[in-house]
Amino acid sequence: MRKRSLFIFMVSFLISLFHTKKAPKNQPDPADPLFFVGTWQFKDHRDRLHRIEIGPDLKLLIDGKDMAAKVSLLTRYELSYVDKFGYKLEIRGNEARPIKFYDESENYTYDLQSANEVEHAD
Repeated sequence: MRKRSLFIFMVSFLISLFHTKKAPKNQPDPADPLFFVGTWQFKDHRDRLHRIEIGPDLKLLIDGKDMAAKVSLLTRYELSYVDKFGYKLEIRGNEARPIKFYDESENYTYDLQSANEVEHAD
């Protein structure tokens, strides 16, 4: 009986020693925070122009005001903040650049344009 237990222990040990875990096949691409860095503009539902600035440290400024928002989520194509009132502010992108801004406090999603594109178009 003792030899059998020792044999089972050794086989289990060797199997666990040489068994390697497989990496998940669908690993998400790593997020690059610099993807969101820049100055963006959007028109709100009242047709007023607003400016969003995202710094390299992901600090969020809207119309030059520090929003004191904390990053709550960062993925490849989404940067989400929670503002001081608990509302979510989201920047969503595509493969090229950020394209949408969602403000939970107003429940609106706005189209973003690069501030450089807007300035050169005028």
